[in-house]
Amino acid sequence: MNMHLNPTAISTARTYGSDKPSDEALTNWPLRSIVNDTKTRPFCGPTAVAAITRQPISIVKDAFRLARFGKRWIEFDRSPAIMGVTLAETYHVMNTFGFGGGWESFDRAPSLAAWLETRTGIARTHPVIVHVTGHLVAVRGYEFCDTFSKGLVVDADEAPGRRKKVKDVFVVTGRTPRAAHIPSKSGRMVEP
Repeated sequence: MNMHLNPTAISTARTYGSDKPSDEALTNWPLRSIVNDTKTRPFCGPTAVAAITRQPISIVKDAFRLARFGKRWIEFDRSPAIMGVTLAETYHVMNTFGFGGGWESFDRAPSLAAWLETRTGIARTHPVIVHVTGHLVAVRGYEFCDTFSKGLVVDADEAPGRRKKVKDVFVVTGRTPRAAHIPSKSGRMVEP
């Protein structure tokens, strides 16, 4: 998975461990098991985003296509596959769905289990996307969702890959209206 940061596409990461005011509704925003309405299996990026945004996989993949190719992707003969995604694309897609936040990187990568126990502030209560060794997972509190759990929300204590190293974390810090229309090959437009 290509997880390179694009400094021009990502705003300065906020320090999520602080007790700064945040959107209270996010503390009561549980993860949801994904709805795969496509004929293909979803990969980790779309799965993590879908668990937080509560959008079906088809719409999440279209949002990643928009982030990667712009609106011109609907003119392609086939819809491009969405497999490996970048942190910048994930940031863009989360903002497209109205979930603001920022990425924070770790110099000393703790294991997922250690990070779950030591996180502070809104990272404990708000939804987050965690980049663990080339894989993205969604976490909120002790809820966990990724492709290895087959898109189902499970208890974080039972999550697969708890020994994987946490490289980056995107903490959702607020909600805003959707940023853009999401074009689709089927002709439907997902409205903000």
